Amino acid sequence: MLQALCVGLFVTLASAFAAIATGRNLTRSLVAGTVFVAALGFTLLVAGAGVSSLVVVILAALVLILLQIFGWMLVDVDRDHLPPTDRPTRIARSLAFLIFGGGLLFLGATAFQMGEFSIAGARIAAATPVEIGAFLFGPLHDATILIGLTIAASLLAALILLQDDGEKG
Repeated sequence: MLQALCVGLFVTLASAFAAIATGRNLTRSLVAGTVFVAALGFTLLVAGAGVSSLVVVILAALVLILLQIFGWMLVDVDRDHLPPTDRPTRIARSLAFLIFGGGLLFLGATAFQMGEFSIAGARIAAATPVEIGAFLFGPLHDATILIGLTIAASLLAALILLQDDGEKG
């Protein structure tokens, strides 16, 4: 058991280092991250963590899938600095979409079957926006409105200035 624990920790640390070392290539980094998650789950299971290891592995796998799904945000939009996405990356992203979408579908179906979307009991009286504002800001109600309008005006002015710069360039 001690040997399995040591091997699991070694693979976990090596794959975490590989994920950092291959950080410039998203696909290789995510593969190293997947190996890290699997090795971490194995190590936690060998160490006797039980359900905690399952929770850690599931959450880490979801994070890796989300990174893969939103990985195209790291690619240059104008395609003038980075090469186009290669075929294995497109396949990996497609699989991530399928896995994540299937997981959401199963989650929704299970929640629907368990009755999570049905309303049981009387409606809860919730605070109105005016009551929440009075609670949070109290006597500073007028000052809060002025500060909000000032922030909105400054953002609008910045947007107008940025649009003017875009026409000149």
